[in-house]
Amino acid sequence: MDEEKITKIKLWLKRNWYIALAALIVVPLLGFLTVLHTRGDNKDFAVSGLHLIIVKEGMTTADIAQLLHEKKLVKDPVAFRWEARYKGLATKLQAGPYQIEGGLSNGQIVDVMVKGRVKLLRFTVPEGYTVVKTAQKLENEGLGSAEKFIAAAKGFAPYDYMQTEDANVLFKAEGFIYPATYEVPVGISEEKLLALLVRNFDLYMREEKILETCKAQNLKLRDVVNLAAMVELEAVYPEEQPRIAGVFLKRLDIGMPIQSDTTIQYVLGAQKEIITFDDTKIQSPYNTYQNPGLPPGPIGSPGMSAIKAVLAPEKTDYLYFVAEKDGHHRFSKTYSEHLRAIREIG
Repeated sequence: MDEEKITKIKLWLKRNWYIALAALIVVPLLGFLTVLHTRGDNKDFAVSGLHLIIVKEGMTTADIAQLLHEKKLVKDPVAFRWEARYKGLATKLQAGPYQIEGGLSNGQIVDVMVKGRVKLLRFTVPEGYTVVKTAQKLENEGLGSAEKFIAAAKGFAPYDYMQTEDANVLFKAEGFIYPATYEVPVGISEEKLLALLVRNFDLYMREEKILETCKAQNLKLRDVVNLAAMVELEAVYPEEQPRIAGVFLKRLDIGMPIQSDTTIQYVLGAQKEIITFDDTKIQSPYNTYQNPGLPPGPIGSPGMSAIKAVLAPEKTDYLYFVAEKDGHHRFSKTYSEHLRAIREIG
């Protein structure tokens, strides 16, 4: 490069030094932000759902980043540390519990943690959930140990209507965990959480006067819940619950086995789309194909509508039903009609 060109460049830089300085600052900064964005995207790494993260006293930003990585929330711990430092928030990540959604970027996670710790956590028990499924859900959401919850549910029966002497009952608390969304304190024990869920069941039974209705009909609440759990799991659409309850009650009245696939699924411990003939031969007190009457105990947590359906069933001549493709059921009065319905549905 000749001296004339060098002189022109020097003169330009002298007159436009601020542009050159900006370029020296902005270009590296843009590159840094691009790297932060790329390495801070956790969507292809994170496990979906809400996760409980507890930051302990004395943990550094590096410790927090590593914890988030181990919980499958942050793909690159170093990038998370850079993000916190870039935002000037590395020293503001305080100890305490945080609830973080899987899939958030590093920047979003930093923002969540700076906004504040959670004091109450939301926990939902869906209708039809068993003790085991509820336990697995609370562990997956970081609320406690599935093993401890299951152990607590085996003999937990604080209300008279929960009591049973049947040694075949797997969990005395089964069926009495009320399906709803709860706000629970951080660090609640499995035993206290179970007590809260069961107490809520009792509150709803009294508020809806279910105990009074059972007494008026000379029914035991435990038997009502037992039948309602099957109704809950059989009916995809709530409007069919009273009719399904009527079929089950009619079968009980004439001494006919209930033959509910839901009890086979309970025995198997998994939701099986098609129950086979061999499945119905499984030896278990809960198998309503092989044993007359109700199973030893409920097979899940029925909602209020299923419980009310048992107390106010639809009275028909139907003894059979089979699921349509869309989840509705086709009801039949005779076995021959039932077989024809099965063939037509395919």
